[in-house]
Parts: sequence; C-alpha cells; structure tokens
Amino acid sequence: MSAVDWSLTWEDDLDAGAHAELAGLLRRCFPRSRRLDGSRSWASARPEVRLVGRRDGRAVAHIAVLRRYLRVAGDDRDLLVGDVGLVGVDPDQQGRGTGRLLLVELAGVLDGWALPFGFLTTSDDLTGFYAAGGWARVPARTRMIEPDGRVEVYGGPSMVLPVRSPMADWPAADVVDRNGYEV
Repeated sequence: MSAVDWSLTWEDDLDAGAHAELAGLLRRCFPRSRRLDGSRSWASARPEVRLVGRRDGRAVAHIAVLRRYLRVAGDDRDLLVGDVGLVGVDPDQQGRGTGRLLLVELAGVLDGWALPFGFLTTSDDLTGFYAAGGWARVPARTRMIEPDGRVEVYGGPSMVLPVRSPMADWPAADVVDRNGYEV
C-alpha cells in the first residue's frame, strides 16, 4: 500500500476541477448528505483551507478548517479556535489508519497557526475516533446557524483539541456560540 501524500490548500486556490474531485470524495464519505451535490464541496460555511490526503494521486481523506472566534456564554472573552468540519476518509480506505494520520496532520496545521484549540461538533458514534486523536468531549452545547438560516443549539457532542493551550484553559460553559454556520 502506498503512502498518503498530504496537501493544504487555501479555499480561494481550488479550481472547479478540485471542487468536483473533493465533492466526489465527500459524497462517498457522507452518502446521506443532501447538501453535497454536484460539484459543491462544502456543506455549510466555506472553509478557509482544506487538508487533503491522496494515495496514488487520488483524494482519499479530507478535513476543512476555518479560524473563528467562539463566544462563550457567561464569559467575557471570545475564544479563537480552528473550527473543523467535513472530516472524511473514503470508505474503501477506512480501517487502514488513514483517519488517524489525518488527525495528526490536522494537529500540525493548527499548531502551525498557533491556535489554542481545535473545535468540532460530531455524532456520538464518532467521539471514540476523535478521542483516540487527542480530542476531548466538552459538556457545552454549540449554538450555530443552520443552512436554512435558523439559529439552533446542537444537542450532539462538541469536542476540543488542546493545541497551544492546555485543556484546563477551556472555559466551563453550558453553551458556546459558533456565530455562524458549521464548517
């Protein structure tokens, strides 16, 4: 099996062909998503960068990142994070350690940007995957804008990766406000 080659690409540098390739990968990763159709390679908020793993020239892993400030309920500060989304590994590549490598590469990107934390929302069945990559589940619920424009409080897991700050610096809060669409 060949190694995975990683690339980090700014959103503005992706051409139509790259979006089509990533859209195909993301449709394979998220077959039930109605928001990933045609050559659209984003579900809600457009990311700032894409981290893509390729094996033999074919995109097999993807993660999107957007730097943003979260507003913390009951706290007088905003918290800079690398907001992470669209984490996917091609189904035919799962079980080979590609997802673990993706999280390692992501941690390097977030550290290179000197971010205190990575942040994401996920489903209960994926918390073990992220925990194995150093992410910690936090009790806070995440308030965000849904694709149809409604503001909602997400009831699923929110997780944090301590990057340049220790987990003890993450605020104890019931709600964090994403102030926008999820990535």
